[in-house]
Amino acid sequence: MLPGEVTNTPGVAHPAETMLPPVPLRGGIRLAKKRALLMALAMFCLLTRGTTAPAAYGPTNHRSPGPGEIPVTGPGACDQAGKTYVLTRDVSSEMSALFVGKDVTLDLNGYTVWYAAGRYEHVPNYGFEEGLAHWDVSMAPSAKTEDTDKVKPFIGKKILRLSKGEEIVSEYATLPVANRSYYAMCGVLTNEMKVTVGVDDERGRPVICDLSYGDEKRRTCPQTGNTMLGGGFVFAYLRDLPAGKYRIRVHADTDCLLDEVDIRPALDAGIGIVGPVQPWGSYDSLLLWSPVGFPDYAKTPGGTEPASWIPRVTGPCTITIRNGVIRNGFEGIRSWGVFSSTDEVRVVLDNVRVVTSGISAGALRVPRATIRNCRFENDAPFIIQRHDGSDCSVSLTSADGSEVSNSTFIGGQGNLSVSCKGNVTIHDNLFVNRETVVNHYSLGLGSGAEIYRNVFRPEIGSGILTGGQNNDIHENSFEIVAANGCCEYTDHTEYTTSAIRLTDYDRPAGTGCFNNRVHHNRMKVVGRSYPNYPDYRPIAAGVRVDCGGGVNYVYDNDITVELRDLNTTAQAAAFYVSLSNGGEYRHNRVTTNVPAFWIGNPYGPAKNAKVIENTIIRAGHAPADFKPFRLGWWQYGAVGIEFIGNRFVNCEFGVQAQEGVEIRYTNR
Repeated sequence: MLPGEVTNTPGVAHPAETMLPPVPLRGGIRLAKKRALLMALAMFCLLTRGTTAPAAYGPTNHRSPGPGEIPVTGPGACDQAGKTYVLTRDVSSEMSALFVGKDVTLDLNGYTVWYAAGRYEHVPNYGFEEGLAHWDVSMAPSAKTEDTDKVKPFIGKKILRLSKGEEIVSEYATLPVANRSYYAMCGVLTNEMKVTVGVDDERGRPVICDLSYGDEKRRTCPQTGNTMLGGGFVFAYLRDLPAGKYRIRVHADTDCLLDEVDIRPALDAGIGIVGPVQPWGSYDSLLLWSPVGFPDYAKTPGGTEPASWIPRVTGPCTITIRNGVIRNGFEGIRSWGVFSSTDEVRVVLDNVRVVTSGISAGALRVPRATIRNCRFENDAPFIIQRHDGSDCSVSLTSADGSEVSNSTFIGGQGNLSVSCKGNVTIHDNLFVNRETVVNHYSLGLGSGAEIYRNVFRPEIGSGILTGGQNNDIHENSFEIVAANGCCEYTDHTEYTTSAIRLTDYDRPAGTGCFNNRVHHNRMKVVGRSYPNYPDYRPIAAGVRVDCGGGVNYVYDNDITVELRDLNTTAQAAAFYVSLSNGGEYRHNRVTTNVPAFWIGNPYGPAKNAKVIENTIIRAGHAPADFKPFRLGWWQYGAVGIEFIGNRFVNCEFGVQAQEGVEIRYTNR
């Protein structure tokens, strides 16, 4: 931890820090292969699919600082309001690297800001890819590794099975930086499983951490807990420890499936914008939705006042970051390329490349932003808990007035999350999501946004998710393939991958998701089976709607649907409508080998949908008993469905109606 009462000369390293060379990521062959795959995929998308690429990030030639500009030669504070700071070399820090003040412009000048670039180590065999090697399992006689592609997916090819009461202990790993935040973490595959995570020092003594937040005191190590729905991580929060060797131990309080058991640096930022310090970094605080930001830089432990050398940003302002690279030097947990703890700032990010990796790794988390010509590469194989939709690559937490354009998003668990009420535009971007965590779509959206001319081409997963109102989604391109199972959905369950999802889970009229317009988009939807999980039922959809709050308008879209594996449990549809009351689907063109509309389906019943003047084209490889519409499922019906003036090519009007449930429709 950097000393709290140090005055930092702009552009000069903190006295407690040494300049470190950029440290290569230590994730091994698996991480290198993943990154290579993502980069190859991105280049394939850009070069071979015939779609115009966004302008995106381009390298910048170095220049000398101009008159009045302040050179930056190392980590520290850029604290003179309204000034322009210019990097004159790469900047590297073991923790967070640069802190910027009010209305500052930071010109990276073609250089790289490295954060979390210390000589950190992983616990040996933290992902159990080498079986039980490097683990003491003397207290876990039934411990065994199993294949993720046969049991449940998580990260990598192996998971560990423990029985209730068993305990494993790792070999030692070096924590090289004293008095900073670390998380001793344990991946747990379902919310029914419970563990206790502890840490020993190099003499084998248990590490006890108690943190005080004002008058409140919490024990953060050891930590007992289970994840929320969907699996994730339980962690013990380590603070104020000397550098040295430490090991992690995990006790199974129930029968468990575990993965990724490690001790990692946490809560770093490449570039920090500090309002108050948010010290609530413990696991209990996360479950209470308490924010966290810069706890290692508080004036007093557990306090909310920043150290004296940290510029505190108050009041509305604009901070500009341009022309360079921000990247982490080690795959940590819960860290960000750019992070703000004040909700009054606007960030302008122009021609910046951000490269991040780790659990719950993020590239940018700020209230609002103008983002243009940027590139975000995020290797986040999982997140701590999937119910936080803002835990993704780029998160705008109070985004009214934001614009995101001409940028490329690669990887992540979700590319972009935009919490907004209006006046947001997102256009001319490329989204290549890698979603292995449920509901972390390429783009998560609030209300009042215009989304246009974007390309959504996930490696894994879905396109746009919104539960808001008054969005205008048009002229986008989607290529969607049904995803394989995730740790939440493999056993006797359906899981839907969709281009666009409008959802409020059938809320009362006048609330939730309504008055959205989805039009003039092009979608290619491919359904397929995955035989490695025989009880898993994948579903692919163009537009998925589960809204009770009011009418959404879906019109003039061109959708192609292909279900490749017709005689399996796999399913597909252009329109997948359930848990809904209302909705208007007009003038869409669908070419498909399965029913174009499935209204009332495994997700729930539906009512009062209007299907008006659509053109449905039966594809040549459709089965002989093809019908354009499907209504109901074995326990859910569809009522009040109106078919009006639809046109059919290579087929005629027909309904595949589920027996044993209520089905009511009219056709005219």
